[in-house]
Amino acid sequence: MEYPLQNPSATKNGAGSKSATRGFDMRDYLTPRRLTMVMWDYAFITRHMKGDSFEDYDRVLDELIERGYNTVRIDPMPQIIDLSDPGKIITSPGHPDSPFTPWDRVEKFEGPAGEWLIEFMEKLNKRGLYYCLSAWNAGFDNAVYGKSLPELTEQWKVMLREWKKRFGFKNCIYVDLSNEFPYFLGSYLNTSIAHYNGRWSKEWNDYVRKDVNSCLWSIRDEFPEVRFTVSLHGDTKWIDLDLELDVMDIHFYADADPRFTARTQFDKHCSEFFKSDALYKDFSDRATKTHGIMAPMLRAGQRNKLGAFASWSESAGIPLVTTESWASWFYIDHKDLDWEWLLEWAEWSVEDAVEFGMWGWTPHNYCQPQFETWKDVKWHRRLTEKFLRS
Repeated sequence: MEYPLQNPSATKNGAGSKSATRGFDMRDYLTPRRLTMVMWDYAFITRHMKGDSFEDYDRVLDELIERGYNTVRIDPMPQIIDLSDPGKIITSPGHPDSPFTPWDRVEKFEGPAGEWLIEFMEKLNKRGLYYCLSAWNAGFDNAVYGKSLPELTEQWKVMLREWKKRFGFKNCIYVDLSNEFPYFLGSYLNTSIAHYNGRWSKEWNDYVRKDVNSCLWSIRDEFPEVRFTVSLHGDTKWIDLDLELDVMDIHFYADADPRFTARTQFDKHCSEFFKSDALYKDFSDRATKTHGIMAPMLRAGQRNKLGAFASWSESAGIPLVTTESWASWFYIDHKDLDWEWLLEWAEWSVEDAVEFGMWGWTPHNYCQPQFETWKDVKWHRRLTEKFLRS
């Protein structure tokens, strides 16, 4: 006998979702109820060398707690690290042509990355902190990267089998198969666009939907106790793809608004910011002026996107978080870069995150110990406490 199978469906942009949920808030039944999040990507390993910002894991984890954060997103580099052979020496040439890299180590990296990952996780778990795992595409010269989502998913399976033995998944919030999918998968994006009649075409949407959902189904089959997702840029077109995410980690940025990019020239010059500081003063001046006259309008536009994803979150039953977001995705400590406008943007972010019912929130991309703003404990606590009380 064949049993009838129900097809999944969800209202678009939250149509009717408020009446349908009747006051039910899934966050009240999640642990923890609120996530105050920081992105430490793979810097927690590449900056663990002597004298670097993550040299002392005890110190930085205690600082995390002191500032009111309870969740850290890290890249355990499933394409590179073999937890069954943690002592293997991993090397990277660093970024000699990009001396202004904000997160990763600029200088050459070399070390037993697997051992350092284990050390970090043991100290994190001892403190009862929560974590998310996310695969980037770190530039290590001895790595074999997954160039497709299915290939990367298989690499995740290998790592998670060892992860389960060593750590379990008790405080794992989710595993992000591919950070900001599909931008860190080699030629995946350009190749798929060429083959499927352009991005956001019906053909491209169908291909991506099938690719993502089939990978999620495959890895859930082996690890039903883990939540899985792919993190996404804050383009509301993603809502129409019916991706079967367990958590949505959406990254919202000002450069998605043409009124911001036209004034700041961010899109035109951002790739140069890693290599040279010649344009920093001009960009900082432009960003400050843009913020001065456009802030309410830019915030309104960003809130509209947040509202669309929040409605999808509610109607589809996918809790909404962000681990990197809001103003500029590139900034750095530099005498020519004024942080005041960016920090003011972060101040709004907690208010909007609370209003739109986010499960997890971060104030900006730079909550790492190598940035000067990390030292302002009171600033971080004021924002984290506001979100945790919501």
